[in-house]
Amino acid sequence: MSPTNMLEQLFAEMGLKTSVSLTILGVALIACRVLPLCIMSPFLGGDQIDPQVKIGVGVLLSIVLFPAIEPRLGELPIRALPFVILILKEVFIGTSLAFIVSFVFEAARIAGNLVDVMSGAQMAQVMAPLIQQQATIYSTFKMMIATVLFLTLDGHHVVIQTLGDSVLALPIDKMPGFSQGMFAYFSVVLRDFGDMLRIGLILSGPGLIATFTTDLGMGMINRVATQLQVFFVAMAIKPLMAAIMTFLVIYMILDRMKVEFGNMLDMLKDAVRLLL
Repeated sequence: MSPTNMLEQLFAEMGLKTSVSLTILGVALIACRVLPLCIMSPFLGGDQIDPQVKIGVGVLLSIVLFPAIEPRLGELPIRALPFVILILKEVFIGTSLAFIVSFVFEAARIAGNLVDVMSGAQMAQVMAPLIQQQATIYSTFKMMIATVLFLTLDGHHVVIQTLGDSVLALPIDKMPGFSQGMFAYFSVVLRDFGDMLRIGLILSGPGLIATFTTDLGMGMINRVATQLQVFFVAMAIKPLMAAIMTFLVIYMILDRMKVEFGNMLDMLKDAVRLLL
């Protein structure tokens, strides 16, 4: 007995009335929507996770979601061009949803970079495991606390649930309807750029205020004692003041991240709704 016949017999025993080829095509289409989220989202490990592991997680989620599309497998086109169009559609949906899910984490990284530049800590770089690149201290720190907070709040469960709802609401054999027009959907996605900068400025506010106040104070001192080497003194004081201010208001930063994560998940649900 060939492997194909064995799989078809196994499917029949499991109550799945479908062929092996259609099953493979259906799982592949779901994977095209799931894999961009697994590859691009920082809360799944970023670049520090081996690509084979992330692909395995994506394929596993696709298999879990397969019963939701099993009754519609008969509607899948077998010809090459329509199937390629469906693949491109699924990749587009998965990539846009992954971008929405990632923008708060990118805002945290931007906030850390701003504090590093203003405090002079950009000269000290460490390896950031989430992005597998050299990153500055505050950038790495804020990315890590954002990831830990998101996982603590079970945000990844909401993302996976929303992904499953999108498979039910917009089956793999249908094209997006854009109920309120394509502009409404793309405006949600593109609005992330503005929100990314806004959130980054908010999260970096305490550190920026500390460094600005330090520069202002050192400038006043320099007006009185002109012989004092203010620049070299400030290089040692500003990173310390930024660190003290950041840890004094760490609970406020976490509360703000919590609010922004809630807005991010609401935006993700709105994006799925606008696809219908």
